[in-house]
Amino acid sequence: MQEAASFLNGPLGVFALLLLTGLLLVVADWRLMVLGIGLQSVLLAILATRHSPFEWALLRMITGGLVAIMWYLSAYAIDWGGHPIWWLSWRWPPLSAQGALRLVMVLFVAILLWVTRPWLRLDGIDRDLALLCVWLVAMGLLALSLGNEVLTAGIGLIWWLEAFHLYYPFLEHNLIVEGTVGMLKLVVGLACAYLIVAQRETAAAQPEAARMQEQL
Repeated sequence: MQEAASFLNGPLGVFALLLLTGLLLVVADWRLMVLGIGLQSVLLAILATRHSPFEWALLRMITGGLVAIMWYLSAYAIDWGGHPIWWLSWRWPPLSAQGALRLVMVLFVAILLWVTRPWLRLDGIDRDLALLCVWLVAMGLLALSLGNEVLTAGIGLIWWLEAFHLYYPFLEHNLIVEGTVGMLKLVVGLACAYLIVAQRETAAAQPEAARMQEQL
């Protein structure tokens, strides 16, 4: 287990996070969102052990897991996309026109960052983690601008917080900042979980309200 963590605490772990983040933005499926945010929290916790105490990295992983659980429970409560048993027969979602646009934007940002990577430097942080921070910020911005669901906006905000959470400990180890960022992640996760349910219930109530108005 320790050897696997050490193996991921390097370029392979950074590449896995880059690929996973882009994949979540392109597909934008709630099942992948829930699984992805949990997997991201594990990989980010492994990378955080470079510069943070193990207890802080573990707390980051637990926070990401709690956010994933909240989003899963909200999606399950409104039967979004079917019951969890559908996961056994889940198929790759078809690429819509909006999905194609997200794919083009992700590839464009990836090419742009690859070309400018020699100049992507943040003071005091490893170059591969600096690239990951910029990638998370860029993908978060795309998620907020191109997404049409609360879950997509929520994961964009989470990525911004993760980028800051990854960079700040290289500047200083501040327990107050560490706890505040973790609390903000939980607040964003809880707010998105509530809005997921509220948005779906509002959309479901609109046809019923229209029928009642027609009867009157």
